[in-house]
Amino acid sequence: MKKSVFALALAGIMACVTACGAGGSSNGWAKNVEVQVPAKAGGGTDVMARALGTQVAKDSGSTITIVNNTDGGGVVACEKGAAGKKDGSTLVQFHTTLLIKTATGVFKKSAAEDFTVIAVGVPVDEANNVLVVSGDSPYNTLDDLIADVKANPGTLLMGVETGGTIHVEAGLFAKAAGLDIKYVEAGSDTEKLTALVGKSINAAMVNANQAKQYIESGKAKALAVVSNGPEGGRSSVLPDVPSFVEQGVDCSFQMLSVILLGPKDMDPALVTQIHDYYAAAAENEEVKKTLAPAGMEMTFLGVEEGLKTVQEAQASVDAVVQELGLDQQQ
Repeated sequence: MKKSVFALALAGIMACVTACGAGGSSNGWAKNVEVQVPAKAGGGTDVMARALGTQVAKDSGSTITIVNNTDGGGVVACEKGAAGKKDGSTLVQFHTTLLIKTATGVFKKSAAEDFTVIAVGVPVDEANNVLVVSGDSPYNTLDDLIADVKANPGTLLMGVETGGTIHVEAGLFAKAAGLDIKYVEAGSDTEKLTALVGKSINAAMVNANQAKQYIESGKAKALAVVSNGPEGGRSSVLPDVPSFVEQGVDCSFQMLSVILLGPKDMDPALVTQIHDYYAAAAENEEVKKTLAPAGMEMTFLGVEEGLKTVQEAQASVDAVVQELGLDQQQ
C-alpha cells in the first residue's frame, strides 16, 4: 500500500518536472508567453496590453512578455502570432485597426479565418475619439467647420494615419456631412496633435485622452466625439463635448478595444482558459484604476460571441473601406 502511494506520488512529481522542462506550466498554458503588440510603447494599445498582461501573469502563473513590434505597420507582429505554436506561447493583441488592415489589403490574413480568436474586449466608454482643431482655428463649432468646407471644398487638411481607424472615421464623417476634404498622412495621435499645433494640418481625429491636455491648455478645440454606436453617446474623458450624432451628423464607429489572437486551430479548452484570465483581468480593480481614467476600461465578450463579433465587424469594415475607396487591392 505504502509502495503504491509512493510510486504514484513519484510519478506525479516526474510528470510535473517533465511538463515544466518542456515549457509548460501548472495551469496547462505555456509557461513563457510572448504577446506581440503592433503598436509603439507608451500609447493606449500598449498601456492596455501591459495592464492586462501584468494581471493575467499574476493570476495564471505564466510569464507574460509584451513585445512592441511595429515592423511593416504591425504586419510582422501579426504574422508571428499566426505562425506561433498552438500552446498559446505566442499571441497577438491588437484592436479594430487589424480588421481595417485586412480590409485595405495591407495585411493578407483575416482575424476570424486565419487565427484563433481568443478574446474580444469592447469599450465601456461610449466614445473614444474626438475631432479637434487648433486653439486659434476659426472653427468654434462643428457647424462652423462644415459650412466653411462646403463653401471651400478640398481645402481642409485632415490629419490621418493612412489606412488606420482614424482614416476610416474621418472618411465616414466626410461622407455623412457631404464634405470634400483632403487627407494628410500625419502619423500617430501624438504626431497629429503636434502637426495641428504647428499648422501643417487643419483638423484631426485623435484619442480623447491624448487630446484632453491640448484642449485644457487651449492649444486645441474639440468639436465632436465619435460614438461607439448609433445612439450617439459621449466620452467620459470629455463629457462636455457633444457627439457627431447629437449634432445631426450620422457618424459613429464601433471600436473593439482588444482582439486577442493565437494561431489557428488552438485547443478550445486552452482558448477558454486564456479568455477567462483576460476577462477576469479586465474586471480587476487595479487594472480598472489604470484604464478607466483614460477612457480605456473594457469588458470581454464570451468566446463564441467574440468570434461572431469579429466576423460581423470585419464584414462591416470591408464595406466601409470599399465605399471610401481605401482598398489597396483594387
